[in-house]
Amino acid sequence: MYLPDTVTGVVAFGVKTGIITSDDSIVEVIKRTITKNPDIIRDNDILCVTESVVAISQRNVVTLDDVSAEIKSRLNLRRNSTVGVIHPILSRNRFSMMLKAIAKAVPEGKVIVQLRFTDDEQGNPVITKKTLKKINKCLADIITLSELGKDRLFHPETGMDYIDYYEAIVKETGSDVEIFLDNSFGHIINKNPDAIIVSNVHGRNEVLEDIRETGYKNVITLQDIYSDPENEVHSEFGLLGSNLLDPVNEQLKLMPRNSDGVCKDIQKMVITEFNKNIEVIINGDGAYKDPESGIFELADPVSCFGCTPGIKNRNRIGVKTKYLMQKLHNEGKSKEEIETIIEEEKKNFLEKQDKQGFSAQGTTPRKIENLVSSLADLISGSGDANTPLIVVRNFV
Repeated sequence: MYLPDTVTGVVAFGVKTGIITSDDSIVEVIKRTITKNPDIIRDNDILCVTESVVAISQRNVVTLDDVSAEIKSRLNLRRNSTVGVIHPILSRNRFSMMLKAIAKAVPEGKVIVQLRFTDDEQGNPVITKKTLKKINKCLADIITLSELGKDRLFHPETGMDYIDYYEAIVKETGSDVEIFLDNSFGHIINKNPDAIIVSNVHGRNEVLEDIRETGYKNVITLQDIYSDPENEVHSEFGLLGSNLLDPVNEQLKLMPRNSDGVCKDIQKMVITEFNKNIEVIINGDGAYKDPESGIFELADPVSCFGCTPGIKNRNRIGVKTKYLMQKLHNEGKSKEEIETIIEEEKKNFLEKQDKQGFSAQGTTPRKIENLVSSLADLISGSGDANTPLIVVRNFV
């Protein structure tokens, strides 16, 4: 059923493209998809492309052996070295294979894993507050596995004991492993490891700075691994956001590279081939927090990896319609007058971007690229709907 724009607000829908492999060009895939049904796009639409299919089409894929070699070289490790791993997230497809790659770099050495508590950076629970009280510990303490004892926490969503899981991954490579819970960094530095890898995502730079302030030097973040633009396979974000692509062949998919450029290429193709003026986004995880589990879904370093210049760094600051309606109603305006005034306010607001004006009361400025990326992920990625393209209409 066709609904005119006069009766709809923001509309977003997924578009199926068929299977996309490393033999495909993402620009050609989108061209082919739109050619089959040109009506799926209109002027001023925002076309969102899931980052994974962009990265796959770029062949931005590495093996665990590749990653191990890179880590070994970058940190000047020996087979019997000790590596500290600070504040990794609890994830099977996000971090477990990276941990295995780290351990494979020191098969005769040791991996010391320091977990943040009570939750990791994303809100995945590590220990309950009830258990903290039981073992007489607080957030400033260090908790060893022997002190934790049988009070191990199973993840509420996956049912996994991630401490046991991470231990098994390291031991499988032949390396020794030690895991403890600690929110500061003095304890692990006092163990004098040969190198440290800061493994959280969003607070990585703060942690890196804190460690360097102690005088410890051989420390990097996950972003420093496979981020060299001189290498054909790389990402500006290094290993951040990478996830398991093929468990049998032990392959990791990196984030796409040069995402802004890819967006411009897609935009140029759509203008040339279909005469439509659109904006383009390459989106990752949605930046939202689940209200029940408390898990922050953004495991990627950013929600938007790239976008076209027309929406880059632009805020969406809405007009608070309910305030205006009541204010104008109290002034004795008719419904027709109120509708006309509100539409005029919206036009003026878009031009002036007056964040302090009455019209904006109760609204919070947000970047368009992040809002739309989160919307696209909710429709496509989080639902695993096999729709790597999302069309967003009437957003700007």
